[in-house]
Amino acid sequence: MESYEYIESGIVLNLDSKESLRKFKHSSKDFAKHGDALKFINKHFDDYGSFPSTDTLVENFPTIDTTANSLNLDYAIDSFKSQVLFRNIVSSFQSNKDLLKEDPKKALSYIQSNLNDIEVVYDEDVISYDSAADGRFDAWQARSKKRKMGEGMMGIPTPFKSLNKTGVGWMPGELIAMFARPTVGKTWMCIQVAATAMMNGHKTLMISTEMPVDAISLRADVVLANMMGYKFSHSALRTGKPIDEDKYKEFLQKLNGRPLLICDHIQGESSISLESIAALIRKHNPDLVVLDGIYLVSSGDGRKAMWEQSHSLFYGMKTLALSTNTPVFVSTQATREAANMFEPPRADQVAFGDALIRSSDVAMAMCRVENEEDKRLVQYQKYRDGVLASDVSIMDWDVDRGRIEETDEDIWSNDSF
Repeated sequence: MESYEYIESGIVLNLDSKESLRKFKHSSKDFAKHGDALKFINKHFDDYGSFPSTDTLVENFPTIDTTANSLNLDYAIDSFKSQVLFRNIVSSFQSNKDLLKEDPKKALSYIQSNLNDIEVVYDEDVISYDSAADGRFDAWQARSKKRKMGEGMMGIPTPFKSLNKTGVGWMPGELIAMFARPTVGKTWMCIQVAATAMMNGHKTLMISTEMPVDAISLRADVVLANMMGYKFSHSALRTGKPIDEDKYKEFLQKLNGRPLLICDHIQGESSISLESIAALIRKHNPDLVVLDGIYLVSSGDGRKAMWEQSHSLFYGMKTLALSTNTPVFVSTQATREAANMFEPPRADQVAFGDALIRSSDVAMAMCRVENEEDKRLVQYQKYRDGVLASDVSIMDWDVDRGRIEETDEDIWSNDSF
């Protein structure tokens, strides 16, 4: 590992533009030698709108190693991150050194907690709130420009009119969770989410832990066909009953090049894991990830208690969404405690639902509608930091024909509901 002074000197000498300053996401507290130099650079820019010259930096901080001015900034930042990680890990052990002698078990607990916190910060690349202010303003300008150009919506369109009317769909870095009892239709809803994104030109990766690719593909056929003006029956496709063969061939030909990827296993693994999902996202770079059955994903550490694995899984999925800047839509099952199929399950009726709700940006519960088999109710139990006109959506539900869409019908007046 190269010396702290050399790498940190390379950092401060290369922070000579707004772009380089945005790229460097650490604070002065993370430095071992030249934290004051970073403060000086930031203050100089704030006061004068420009960056100090090398001569000015060396004059104020004589210990800066000027031979590091040729360092590549990206390389210096990577080396610096490793140094910060190393120091934080060592500090975690040193700060518990005395306790380790007196109460090793308690010290181990503290050390593990500290290491987990270090891992989260390192992986998520946490930044100071105000350090990204210019970037947020630029992002707002870009969003405003898109609206004025007529796109009218930020993010990826959803199957829910109630959400789309807010002008904001699935946004990068978000975790969206849906839960329901078995047979209510979670997989169908996942396919509708994926198909809606795909039809709007967004590359979508759908991962199923419950169904094989062939079964998912047949369901996607009828959903996408309905969106494209074709009418096929899922039961006919699945059982080989007669259909309009020419229309089906025509539809399949039109699918060529559509940006939908489907995965039901990871080669060489007995189960789909969080790590393998991350590898898929890095490999294929999708705009949206849809995961059907998050409760069957392996957290990668079978030695932990089940609640710890689930906590790691849900927060790990949120971290993955953030680190890849990708919205992730997941489904999971409600427990048997949610016995009433006509009431939206509560968070406490989902296995380890508290962790799922807390880690999610949007959380939805789905149930059947009594005496209305062709309807489903979706309740928004958590929605970012905004307010929706209604906390429920009523969906028309004819999955055999691939028709899944929010209805404008006022079924609240129906006494049977």
